[in-house]
Amino acid sequence: PAVTMEAVAARSGVAKTTLYRWWPNRAALALDCVAARMAPIADGPRDGRFRDRFRRQLTATLRLLNGQRGQAILALIGAKQIDPALGRAYTEQIAQPRRAQTRRLARQAIEAGELASGTDPDLFLDAMYGPLYYRKVVSGDPITDAFIAQIVDAAFRAFAPPRRANR
Repeated sequence: PAVTMEAVAARSGVAKTTLYRWWPNRAALALDCVAARMAPIADGPRDGRFRDRFRRQLTATLRLLNGQRGQAILALIGAKQIDPALGRAYTEQIAQPRRAQTRRLARQAIEAGELASGTDPDLFLDAMYGPLYYRKVVSGDPITDAFIAQIVDAAFRAFAPPRRANR
């Protein structure tokens, strides 16, 4: 909300008309700024259980959302609800690339046998990330390390491979 085209023009030393040639509004300008500074999702060590890797990713996502860039991301998520063009741009520039990265990790967990074969990677990711975003954006309930561990464990239990009967 603090970003105005006037302030950006003044700080950058260009005319407001120049900004409007490149961006239709301040939300689109903010989206480009955030997207340009988004780091890939950190996965940490590539060894160990996928459950631990996803726990680290959710923790890193929460850290991002709690920081300055996270405030911008949450503001963009809100703004995209009423601006279809911004919504499409957000999806293309931020959501889809990040989702593709986590989808690859989910597929690796399936291949490794930590998730059931036939698991829909997107449904699995929704089961994990949904509660985090719900608390952050909707309910405002606290998000603790214990909560993150609970939702990751619950998702892995729900999508676990069937147990083999002892013979």
